[in-house]
Amino acid sequence: MAQAAAPEVRELLPVSTWGRRSHLAVRLAFPATETRTPFCALYLHGFASAQGGEKAEFFRAHALAAGWPFCSFDFQGHGESGGELRELTFSRNLDDVARVHDFLIERGLGEVVLIGSSMGGAAALWHAARRPERVLAGMHISPAIGMRRALERWAGPAGLERWRRDGTIRYQQGAVETLLDWDLMDDLRRFDVEVLAAGCRTPTLLLQGKRDSSVDYRDVARFVARSPGGFLKLRLYEDGDHRLVDRKGELWNEMVAFLGERRLI
Repeated sequence: MAQAAAPEVRELLPVSTWGRRSHLAVRLAFPATETRTPFCALYLHGFASAQGGEKAEFFRAHALAAGWPFCSFDFQGHGESGGELRELTFSRNLDDVARVHDFLIERGLGEVVLIGSSMGGAAALWHAARRPERVLAGMHISPAIGMRRALERWAGPAGLERWRRDGTIRYQQGAVETLLDWDLMDDLRRFDVEVLAAGCRTPTLLLQGKRDSSVDYRDVARFVARSPGGFLKLRLYEDGDHRLVDRKGELWNEMVAFLGERRLI
């Protein structure tokens, strides 16, 4: 007999950023199995991506089959959420994560395991540092912990000066093309990677490719080395790119093993 489809709740959560009202598109799915984990998986997508991306859908299906409640959402400026991508700031991202986490707490699903991709991985690391009592573990793919430095390298000194002077820049990389306000760079300077590394107390698995053209694996390796207490574990893929879509199954197996080692499943 075929297994019944997992029930799913879709919500548009109201948010207010800089006095402007917006919303977050949220999906919360429950496993059809009777046995469920004591945590909810919360997925955070990357820059210019969305919660319906290939990795998100893969992890959603596998998590539900394994008995994990699974939640995802679109950051403001992405997917079906409100807001503009050009007005992206890291602080806005963290406010979005906190709003969705509060939504889960209200439904008795406050203990979460975070799964982040790229920009979402960086947001997940900071959110865990802010709410260590509620985040049981993190498992992040190509976390963009050096986002500010990467944007500086992309723009170059002259481009940075024009960006600061004009207040906006046209960002283009691969299939992504958008305007970005200078507020993003000002905001990123508030988030010190050294402070984050020193404050990490959540068991966290980082999955990183060495051929990543967006996130320098050496930055991730240094981040892990600077973090005390052995809370961070790094898995490097010699031929892995930024998205690591071609090895979704391997990533999932690594995540399951990591949670099993910590007796969370």
